[in-house]
Formats: sequence, structure tokens, C-alpha cells
Amino acid sequence: MNLPSRSQAKRRDRHGRGFRGPVIPPSAPAWRTRADIFDDIIAWDIGTYHRHLGKKLERYDFAVLDVPQNDPAPWEDGVPLGRVLPFERPSKVRARILFYRMPILEAARKQPHPRLFIHQVVTNHIATALGEDPEDIDYLIN
Repeated sequence: MNLPSRSQAKRRDRHGRGFRGPVIPPSAPAWRTRADIFDDIIAWDIGTYHRHLGKKLERYDFAVLDVPQNDPAPWEDGVPLGRVLPFERPSKVRARILFYRMPILEAARKQPHPRLFIHQVVTNHIATALGEDPEDIDYLIN
């Protein structure tokens, strides 16, 4: 028995209803989700820091997660906006800087300039990882 390929198969039910194609074309702004837009903001900031700081960030991986995977540490107040996980020598795992999308966006809503707030979060976490002062590495200040 030969089955038609997926592209040739009917995509509608017997009453003529069903999906005919994408609801939103890829060129429309709504095609991209809020998570995609947030990822692009973080990636742009990190890319700018890579150009600004050079080899200092080579040892770090960056990731964006929706929410923290576990409860905050005892020394953290409230929900963390991100974490810096140090380099582990025996397993040779690279150091990681994590950003949590939902807590950052929730905190950014309360700020007069949300985009600048996101930049400050990225700057603070990179400065913490490098052991430097945020004002010393911020490309908007220097």
C-alpha cells in the first residue's frame, strides 16, 4: 500500500475545515515569539561584550532558561535573574552564565527603561563572572 507523501496528503477534514497554511506569514512581526525576541536581545548584548572584552569571555558559555530550575540559594534574595556557574576543573566543564527570561521580564516591567534594565542584568552577571566592577566593563559607559 502506497501512502501519499505528507505534502500531498489532505490537510482538511471531510467537511473542508482545517489548516490551510500558517496563520501568520514568516515576514509578519508576530511570527517571532516573545521568547525569541528576548533571546535576540541577550544574544546581541553578549555579542557586543565579546567584541568589547575580547578573549576574556572565551571560557564562558551563555544560556537563557525560562525560569530557575530549583529554589534560590539561601544567600539569594527572592527569585534570581541569573546565575554564574564556575568552571569545573575535573570534568572540564566550561563556566556558564545563565539568564532567566521570566524573572528578568517581570522585573523589567517595573522599570522605566526595560531594555536598559536587561542590559544592566547582562552586565552585572558578566562582571561577576570576570570578578570585575560592572562600570569597568560596560560598553555603554566606556
